[in-house]
Amino acid sequence: MATLWENYETVAEVYDKYRFPIGAEMELLALGKLGRPLKDLHIADFGCGTGNYAKYFLGNGVGKVSLFDGSPGMLECAKKKLSDYIANGQVPQCEVITLPDIPLADEQFDAITLNYVLHHLNDEGDNPETDTYPKITKLLQNCKRLLRKDGLLMIVTFLGSGQLSSSYWMPVTLKTIYEQIAPLTHIFHYNTLKKSLEDAGFKDFQAFIPLHETILKPEHHFNPDGPFDPKLRKAFSCFGALELASRKFGTPSIDILLEKIQGMKDKKELDELIVKYEEQRQQFGCATVVVMRKQ
Repeated sequence: MATLWENYETVAEVYDKYRFPIGAEMELLALGKLGRPLKDLHIADFGCGTGNYAKYFLGNGVGKVSLFDGSPGMLECAKKKLSDYIANGQVPQCEVITLPDIPLADEQFDAITLNYVLHHLNDEGDNPETDTYPKITKLLQNCKRLLRKDGLLMIVTFLGSGQLSSSYWMPVTLKTIYEQIAPLTHIFHYNTLKKSLEDAGFKDFQAFIPLHETILKPEHHFNPDGPFDPKLRKAFSCFGALELASRKFGTPSIDILLEKIQGMKDKKELDELIVKYEEQRQQFGCATVVVMRKQ
């Protein structure tokens, strides 16, 4: 499956080495709102990727997690990772689905997760000026349909350009890239996302920012040589977004950006930039965990 700026069939093989399931801890805590033992819950993980979030949930006591993704390659990685849970029946479904269409029966899940999914659902009818996003609206409506009474929808996403530019220190060197790409990537602000969810039929909107977590594993997130690793660049879609910005807006390409970073390393300026970035990340965070209940 390829999104606007990422081909996940080529990403699957390197994804797990670098990525961390940011926000999963908060989502697990949010499941307590259902007032039932974790072992009795069935979660649907749409856009499950290689199964990092599902593994966390199952390993911490959730009874069942069904997996859905648009990339067969990512889903195969998830199946291998969760083979023991699949064998004992804790992964009832593991299917390729292209969102926003979800051809499943109504009211069968206690909770649904959409982790780093929304910003990939681009549509020609998108209009940020009127907050019109057809694919995202359809996806949220489908999620409501699939949830049982009082079920939870849990989303991990960027909220605002501050979080987008805080996702990794390297793009801080060229902030204008994210300013230009943000309108194409559905980086919503708090009130916009809240309204979209309420219009879709959800209530009890809560949002949390995991300031203690990063999208990449810490050993890669703070590594000054990280951007020079082509596998890391493949595993983190911000680099795909930078390439899209280069093609669409004529902003500097990855190669030019890497030259600039190498120059900062040579001048002993890079460590100072990473420290400065970390101050920004601790203020905005890399992501927001949004939890709401079906009305």
